[in-house]
Amino acid sequence: MVQKNETVRLLVLLESQDNAEQIVNALKNSGTATRPQQVDDEKDLTEALKNGAWDIFLAGEITNGLAFDQVLDLVRREDKDIPTIILLNEADPDLQLDAMQMGAVDALPFDSTQLMIQVIKRELNNLMHRRARRRAETSLHESEKRCELLLDNSRDAISYVHDGMHIYANHAYVELFGYESADDMEGMPVIDLVAKEDLNSFKEYLRSFSKGERNSEDLHFHGLKADSTKIDAMMQLSSASYDGEPCTQIIIRRDDGQAAALAEKLREVVSQDSLTGLPNRQRFEDNLTQAVNKARKDKSRFALTYLVIDNFSKISGTAGIAGSDAVTLDVAKMLGKYYGDGTLARFGDSSFAALTPDVDVEAATKTANDACKAVHDHLIQIAGGKTLQTSLSIGVAMIGETSSDPAEMFSRALGSAEKIKLANGNGVSVFNVVEHASGDDSALLELFIDALDNGKLKLMFQPLTDVTGEGGEFYEVFVRLPLNDGKLMTPDQFLPVAIKHQLGSRLDRWVLLNAAKLLKDHTKNDPNARMLINLTAESLSDPTLPAWISKLSKAVDPKRQPLVMQFNEGDMVSYLKQAKDQTAALSQAGIPVSMNHFGCTLNPLNTLKHVTVDFIKLDRSFTQELSNEENMGAIKKIVGELNGDKKRIIVSFVENAQTLSKLWTLGVHYLQGYYLQPPTDSLVYSDQG
Repeated sequence: MVQKNETVRLLVLLESQDNAEQIVNALKNSGTATRPQQVDDEKDLTEALKNGAWDIFLAGEITNGLAFDQVLDLVRREDKDIPTIILLNEADPDLQLDAMQMGAVDALPFDSTQLMIQVIKRELNNLMHRRARRRAETSLHESEKRCELLLDNSRDAISYVHDGMHIYANHAYVELFGYESADDMEGMPVIDLVAKEDLNSFKEYLRSFSKGERNSEDLHFHGLKADSTKIDAMMQLSSASYDGEPCTQIIIRRDDGQAAALAEKLREVVSQDSLTGLPNRQRFEDNLTQAVNKARKDKSRFALTYLVIDNFSKISGTAGIAGSDAVTLDVAKMLGKYYGDGTLARFGDSSFAALTPDVDVEAATKTANDACKAVHDHLIQIAGGKTLQTSLSIGVAMIGETSSDPAEMFSRALGSAEKIKLANGNGVSVFNVVEHASGDDSALLELFIDALDNGKLKLMFQPLTDVTGEGGEFYEVFVRLPLNDGKLMTPDQFLPVAIKHQLGSRLDRWVLLNAAKLLKDHTKNDPNARMLINLTAESLSDPTLPAWISKLSKAVDPKRQPLVMQFNEGDMVSYLKQAKDQTAALSQAGIPVSMNHFGCTLNPLNTLKHVTVDFIKLDRSFTQELSNEENMGAIKKIVGELNGDKKRIIVSFVENAQTLSKLWTLGVHYLQGYYLQPPTDSLVYSDQG
C-alpha cells in the first residue's frame, strides 16, 4: 500500500530529463518521497512495465515517436494496476477525452505543475484504496470459506431463511428434521417445520423479530420432522447475510429440559471467538463502554490496547487458511500471558484488543513492549514442519475520568497502532496529545526548545553489521524527543517544527557533541568503534562546521576517522552547490560523508559526480523490493555501479531472514534493521549470530 511515509515508485516516459527532474522536485517539495525511473523508448518501457512495481506512470503525448495511445496499449497488455497520467503539450479537451477513454486516469497540460501534483496525490490515494479493497476482498473470501466450514461442521442446527424460505441448512439441521440432504430443504417454507398447534406463537415470534424487536428468550415449539413425528425444540433468530443478501439465521436445538443451561451456553458462544476461545468483538465493545462509564463515574483508569498482527495478508497468501489460523492461535496464546483474566479479546481476523484496569501509562507501555518483543522473537509452528515469524503493531490509549466516548477512545488506540504499522510494524505507540499537534503548534515548539536547551533529548543507537568482517563496531545515531508520559517522539514528528524555526543546525551540534562524548567513552571497550550521525540541510550551509567536527573527531581519536556525517540525498540535490562545497570541506578535514535515501532522483549516480561521499545508504524501497525476484537485477546493477565507484554501501530495513540471506551475497558492505537489532539507548551489539 502506498502510504504517506513510503517512497513512491514513479515511472516517467518523457523526452527531456530536465522536465522529468522538474516533476520529481515538485513532488519532493510537496512532501511526496519519490523514487523515479525514466525510460526513453518502447523497449525500455515494456521491460520496465513487465519487471517493475510502479505506483504512478507519467507519459508524454508523444515521446521519441511513441504516441500516448501506444503507451496505454502497452500498459493494458501487462494487466497491472498502474495509474497512468498523460502529459499533453497543450490543453486539448479532445485529446484529454481520448486518453481517458483509452485507460489513462487523467490527461493534462505538461506546464500545469501544481495541478499535476494534486492529480498524482489523488491517484496515489485511489491506488491505496484499491489495493486495500483487494486485500479486504481476499480476506473476506477466506473468512466466508472459514464460516461456511464452521457452519457445515457445527453441532447446532443452523439454517438461513429469506422471505420465509430456506436458502441454506447445515448437516445438523437437516439431520434434526429427518431429511436426506440440504437440497431437500432448499426452498421449503420454514413454517412447514412447525406443528399446527404452535403456528400462532411462531408467527408472532417472527412478526416481533421483523419489527426489530430482540427477543430475550427462545421460542419453545414442536418441530415437525419429515416423517411427521414431532420434536420438542427451541428456536433463536438473528439477522444475517448469505451470498451478500440479507436474511434471517435460525438456530434450533432440542428442548430436553435443560433450556436455561443451553441458552447460557449459546450466549457464551455468541460472545466468544470460535478459534481462540477469547471474547469476541461484540463482547469487547460492551466491556469498553462499561469501562469508559466506570472511569467517568469513579475516576478509575484503564489501558486500552489494540494489537495487530503484521503482514497477516502475506501469511495468509503463503500459508493458507490453516497457516493463518495457526499464527492467530499461537499469538493469542502468547498474548494471554500478558493480558489475562478476561482482559484480552479477538477483535478481528488479525487483531486483538485488551482492557487492563488499574494501570498507569508506564505499566501499560511495558506490558505492550514485552508482548511485542515476545511475539517478534517467537517461532510459530505450522503444518508440514514449517515455521513462521511475525510481529505486532500495538497502540495504547489511556482511559480516565475525562475520556471521550468509547468510539473515540478506540479510534485513538487504533490510530496509534496504524502509525506503527505504517512504519513497518513491530512496535508500540501510546496516544499522546502532543504527538498529534500540527507542524506549527507552539506547544510542540516549546517542548522541543526546552529539551534542546536543557539537554533532555535522548540519543538512540542502531548497529550497522559489517558484512565484510573488517571489525570495529559501527552505530547510526538517532535522536528522540521525550514526552511527559515517557513516550519518545521520532524526528519525523518534531523535526519539521525545528526546521521551520531554523533550529536544525542547533540540533545537529547538540547531537554531534553528545554522541562524540559517548563514543569517546565507548572506545575504551572497542578502540575501533565509529558513529554515523544524521545532519539536517542547515548544516550543508554552515562553513564553520567542518573545522568544528574535525576537533570533535580528534578528541575522540586523533589517529582515526570515528565520526561519519550523513545527509539526505534530497537535501543534497536541493542545495547541490552547498553540498558540493561542504562535502569537499569535510573530506579535506578528514571527515567521511554518507548519503542517505540514495536512489530517489531520476539519475542518482549523476549527483555523485558533484559531491564527495564515502558511504551510500540505499533508500528503503530497495530492500522492500527484494521479495520480487524480477527487481533483483536492477538492484544488483546499482550496487555494482556503486562498488565500481568505490562507495561503501549500507542497506537498512532488514526485517526478516529472507532479506538478510539475499543481501548477504549482493555485494553491500553494511546491513541494518530490526531483524538484526533495533535501536537501543546504549552502545551494545546484540548476538547477531
